[in-house]
Formats: sequence, C-alpha cells, structure tokens
Amino acid sequence: MNTEEKFTVPSTQFVENPEGYVLKASLPGIAKEDTELHVEGRTLVLKAKSHYQNPAGFRQVAAEFEHESYAMSADLPEMADVGTLTAKLENGLLTVTIKKRPETQPKKIEIL
Repeated sequence: MNTEEKFTVPSTQFVENPEGYVLKASLPGIAKEDTELHVEGRTLVLKAKSHYQNPAGFRQVAAEFEHESYAMSADLPEMADVGTLTAKLENGLLTVTIKKRPETQPKKIEIL
C-alpha cells in the first residue's frame, strides 16, 4: 500500500512591478488555517490541504472530487526583501506581496 502523499502544484502567476513582486496561487476550497507559507533562504515554500466534512446529519452518497493537497516553491529574486512579505487568502486566491530591497530601488538625484 502506497502511503506517500500526493501534491498538486497550484496554478500560479509571479509578476514584478516597480515596487516589488506579487505571487498569486489558486487554492480552491482551502482555508487559511490549512495553508502553510514560509521562506527557506531565498525560496518561498507553500503547502496547503483541503479538508471537508459533511454537515451534521448528512451522509455522503457520492463524490466527484478528492481532497487536494497543494505544494510549490518559488525562488525569490535577489532584490526581494523577504522581511516585507505579506500574504492574503481570499476566495481561493492566495496573494503574496514582497517589496524590493530599498537599496535596489531607483533613486532620483536632484541636480543643484
């Protein structure tokens, strides 16, 4: 019997803007308490698992979907300031925002 857990890689989008980076991951049916997000060095690691229980008094007679376990990692650019990382999970979409390190930001120099 194979007891190894299988993971699905979520659909993602990773973009850069002038202020930093935004990673979006699709996690349908996942609650924030079932989601783990951490940084190892310069790698962002995401793990999530769906949990569903039938409401009290109901008995499941058929199922067309399985509980999903998601996992992915993303290497962060050198300019990313991991200390500014924020994450929000809303309506099945995880949005992770990371600012660029201040010293990597363009600086306008005033000419006297």
